[in-house]
Amino acid sequence: MPRDWIPGYSRVKRRGFTLIELLVVIAIIALLMAILMPALQRVKRQARDVACMSNLKQWGMIFQMYTDDNDHKFYGAWSTTAQGHVWIGALRPYYKDKNINFCPSATKPNADNGSTGGAYEAYGQFPSDDVRYGYANLAGSYGINDYVGDPSKAREPSGVIGDFSRYWVSPDVQGAHQIPLFLDAIWLGGMPHHTDSPPTLENGTGGSGMMQRYCIDRHSGCINAVMVDFTVRRVGLKEMWTLKWNRQFHTADAWTKAGGAQSEDWPEWMRGFKDY
Repeated sequence: MPRDWIPGYSRVKRRGFTLIELLVVIAIIALLMAILMPALQRVKRQARDVACMSNLKQWGMIFQMYTDDNDHKFYGAWSTTAQGHVWIGALRPYYKDKNINFCPSATKPNADNGSTGGAYEAYGQFPSDDVRYGYANLAGSYGINDYVGDPSKAREPSGVIGDFSRYWVSPDVQGAHQIPLFLDAIWLGGMPHHTDSPPTLENGTGGSGMMQRYCIDRHSGCINAVMVDFTVRRVGLKEMWTLKWNRQFHTADAWTKAGGAQSEDWPEWMRGFKDY
């Protein structure tokens, strides 16, 4: 018997989406994604910032453990001999997790092994046969302030750059919270000077001197840093010229607000950042 003749039976006509309805749904989804993507990207950036700060807190504890074990003194200062950046070997016994070498925003080493990184690249990887203590297979995206160290402990004190009085030998100094120790960087370390000009490119290249090794737009106009008192904080890129990198560093020189710097004096990519 045909179903149409069954008492109480009602035929329901089924149909799919029309092309117009499908296009409307796709357009709505695309609109929602356009609205949500910036928020999701912002959350991801914030998560990477927090993870970077967590790494540097661990580094702060590592530096503190070293000085606690060495009469509240830092390791030997860097010199022009081939010993390399001393912190790498001096601190290696204090940690095992190599992941803390990397800011989460810069985990991929530069394709040219051993070279500097960029704002979002790590430096290294160094060769496995590198004879310098701790350098073998090393890669990372943090760097030391090479004015932190004890010149008298240098393997070759005659190779220490500048007067010994410039250096921060111990964390037990006044104003330690304004002295950079370990920071986001494109290289293992450097010796910034107050006359260094900012990099013309946001990947940390094009400027004069070594400040450009740290002046990278890795965290929305800031970098993260461990200070000599082992605290961790965000540092504005323009603020770096106001920090006390060495004992003779002028914190109110030409590249500071107190020294007369204007927003238009900075490279274009830095002009929107906060002045200090």
